Amino acid sequence: METMSYPCSPLIPFPTQHEESSYLLWSPQLVIPLENGNMCDADAGTSPNQQQQEDHEFMDMMIQEANGLLLQDDLSSGDPLLACFDQRLAGQENARLLTIQEEFMEEKSSLSDLIVAGARAVEARDSISASAILSRLDGLIHGVPYRSCNHAAVSCSSSDHLACYFARGLRSRISGEVTECHPSAAPPAPASRTPAYRMLQELSPFIKFAHFTANQAILEATSDDPCVHVVDLNVGEGVQWAPLMSDLARHGGKTFHLTAADDADSDASAAAAAERWLSEFAESLGLPFQYSSLRLSSEDLHGFTASCNAGGGGSVIVSCDTTEKSYSSLIRLQKQLLGTVKILQPKLVILIEDELFRIDRNLAPFAEFCGELWQHFAAMLESLERCLCDGGYGAWLGLVEKETLGPSIEDAVGQYEPLTGGPCAELEGLRACEISCFNVAQGKMLAGLFSRGFGVVHEEGRLALCWNSRPLTSVSVWSPVSV
Repeated sequence: METMSYPCSPLIPFPTQHEESSYLLWSPQLVIPLENGNMCDADAGTSPNQQQQEDHEFMDMMIQEANGLLLQDDLSSGDPLLACFDQRLAGQENARLLTIQEEFMEEKSSLSDLIVAGARAVEARDSISASAILSRLDGLIHGVPYRSCNHAAVSCSSSDHLACYFARGLRSRISGEVTECHPSAAPPAPASRTPAYRMLQELSPFIKFAHFTANQAILEATSDDPCVHVVDLNVGEGVQWAPLMSDLARHGGKTFHLTAADDADSDASAAAAAERWLSEFAESLGLPFQYSSLRLSSEDLHGFTASCNAGGGGSVIVSCDTTEKSYSSLIRLQKQLLGTVKILQPKLVILIEDELFRIDRNLAPFAEFCGELWQHFAAMLESLERCLCDGGYGAWLGLVEKETLGPSIEDAVGQYEPLTGGPCAELEGLRACEISCFNVAQGKMLAGLFSRGFGVVHEEGRLALCWNSRPLTSVSVWSPVSV
């Protein structure tokens, strides 16, 4: 029976050995190539005391960076979106507005109730009622808007923060002048996004769970293939593939071919950076590696399929991680997925999704969606508070919330549209594949390394990470019906 050691991690006490495991749990030292090409588990010459000191210095540096990033953000400045919205309502019926405000002060008490009521008003294009509800929301948030709210202040709770993001999303949805008054902000630079991402990666199970579950399904599906060829519809920084490459290198060095599928909106510089460091990492492992790019057009896809068939390089796996996409990009990516699968006819399709945005769900009307969205992100924030604060990294919570949860809420509320064509239109022609018992056990083990509130739900073809029994992130495995 094979046993293996996991690489050391300065943040998470992974077990040193796990029986019947052939899968590598990884850390930042492993997935980010170092200048000397060495990995964390290869530093045998480092003494335990020296390693512990380096780990503490690393965390001190990261916490200082997080505090600096939060201080750099001018949260005390006025919000042009709120000013724009208020200007549009300035000349409307003040008497009716006051009457509605009084009604909601008497009838509505919880933030979630007000969010759903506000969504109904916005959906009905009733700007007067919507304004009254949003004003009531402002009053319930202890009179302190998020832009001046400090996580250390008792008066500003996590629900207050969520309500602020929801209110901004509703205001942007009802205002017809959003583009003029409050242009969409550019995505944060990699330098400011990386610390929050790394903390999510190390101190919460969401990223590891998704990547480990998807990669294990790929390993099992390609066990008899001469090489592993993955077409990634959202390669990003490529962090998912480092642990897969490590596992391939430890089991014979099977060739790994990664094709980054992109469209006109893809970030070419990010793709080039991913290619560079994945190539360096493969070289450090001694793993045969090939990186290529593919445009998601019908002509390029047909030509790519012909070259794959002619080369005899094994079956193609399509991977699609939608968890970091904006809502509008998510819809486009889902449509691209169906077109890609129809042409490529891959051996397997791997989907990583936020549970609320699964493409095989029948999405509800806007008000019901906002209610579900509130429950989803309340559970997300609660789980992150438990992971970060209980681990002594509460200083990071504000940065993680600001860089990940907040923008996702505002974008989903502002851009939401029910999908057309039925709940399973994007998955037409695919059938669910069973997830192995080993993969399920691996997911449970990983969830158990974190707070006891985490668990795993297993359904046909899908494995979901839960917080207090509420599914938050899911990985599903599919294959074309004709295969």
